[in-house]
Amino acid sequence: MASLAFKTLGGDGQDLVLIHGFGSDRLSWAGTSPALMAVARVHALDLPGHGDSLDADAGDGSARALAEAVTAALDAHGLGKVHLLGHSLGGSIAMLMALKDPGRVRSLTLLAPAGLGHAIDHGFLSRYPALETKEEAGALLQKLVSKPPLISRFTVARVLEQLSRPGARGALRAIAKGVAAHEEQLREAAQRIAASGLPRFVIFGGADAINPPSPAALAAFGGRQLVIPEAGHLPHVEAARLVNAGIADFITTVST
Repeated sequence: MASLAFKTLGGDGQDLVLIHGFGSDRLSWAGTSPALMAVARVHALDLPGHGDSLDADAGDGSARALAEAVTAALDAHGLGKVHLLGHSLGGSIAMLMALKDPGRVRSLTLLAPAGLGHAIDHGFLSRYPALETKEEAGALLQKLVSKPPLISRFTVARVLEQLSRPGARGALRAIAKGVAAHEEQLREAAQRIAASGLPRFVIFGGADAINPPSPAALAAFGGRQLVIPEAGHLPHVEAARLVNAGIADFITTVST
């Protein structure tokens, strides 16, 4: 099986691994990682079927299979105990990694994670791999944000370029089906993390249309929390300064 594309971005301190969401790649952390390099040694990767990891096996497409691939990547790069920062699907992967090997995870920072929202927009997941034109891509991607100008022509063009790569659409379809089939398992994972005592920080956009935050699930989950009323599914993009400061403070606190 091909290994995941993996990049050590820099910084000093304990290791922090960034796990992107569905349809994205490690470059999505460009506005996040510089602020975190002041408090940690930061790494980012591309999940199977994404970015430069198109040859990597996504298994049955479930978050559990993806978590196994990420764990293998950490082993391959000699990383031991790490902080995990995951967005959306990446947040679910981070939770499953912590449950399977709790001694390996120092903390969890979860941005709009599946398992803590009311329900995932599976229509978005199923439509994404089928995007063909700039118009339909732009319209669908608008669901990610509360501020339409954030979806630029460059963003649309990059998504379509990624989808045009051999194997990309098939891998994303498998992952979309895997998320739909195992959504209840993600809720159960969140409940088990809540009982574990692991340091955790959850950030949601209050205007998230893809995975709207569930107040009841968040109350049960506990830990540090930040809900940004005006942000959508990409709080680290829509409220970058606030989110970056919050994550840096959390990592600093749990690293001492």
